[in-house]
Amino acid sequence: MGMIQDEMMQSDQGTPSCQNLPGLTPGQVRICHLYIDHMNPVALGAKNALKECEHQFQDRRWNCSLLDDVNVLGPVLNMGSRESAFAHALAAAGVAYAISRACKDGQLSSCGCSRMRRPKDLRKDWVWGGCGDNLEYGHKFTQTFVDIIERERRYKRGTRSQGKSLMNLHNNEAGRRAVFKKSKVTCKCHGVSGSCSLITCWQQMASFREIGENVIIF
Repeated sequence: MGMIQDEMMQSDQGTPSCQNLPGLTPGQVRICHLYIDHMNPVALGAKNALKECEHQFQDRRWNCSLLDDVNVLGPVLNMGSRESAFAHALAAAGVAYAISRACKDGQLSSCGCSRMRRPKDLRKDWVWGGCGDNLEYGHKFTQTFVDIIERERRYKRGTRSQGKSLMNLHNNEAGRRAVFKKSKVTCKCHGVSGSCSLITCWQQMASFREIGENVIIF
């Protein structure tokens, strides 16, 4: 996906062309046209997923060496293995993570700070509404953009190929859920000279390393 980032930098100077972005399926190209500003976070998420995959398997015989930052969002491996399952989950988690953070940082036109509901156990005198990571949007967009790789294909029911596709969809969701599961409420004090007269809280994602260590695959 580093090639996508390079292409996007060039496209910023002219009309973006999703057809020229490497590694995208036809369905992803259609989504790209609608959400061109999402592609840099998508590329960043894929790159982070590859780095985490390499870290998790650094002492194994297979260390993500068959992957690169172009195909990490595609059909990662043809064989149905735990390594392939983990790579799928990490790719989905990486994109969800990057999109959620990009929303918070004001980089995307179609989303902003999180609108997650106030936790019931949060103290009543604490203010809920600091600019949190938009996990809801990140999950929804990733579900569309990443899962379309499997959904745009047509498999005969009951075949091995269909089973593998369903497993990939399951592991994509496992990656997205890991982002949700490891998020937490973060609070900050405000006031003169550290008086902490006001406390604001928001939802924040864990580090991607922590998420990668807690991905549960099929």
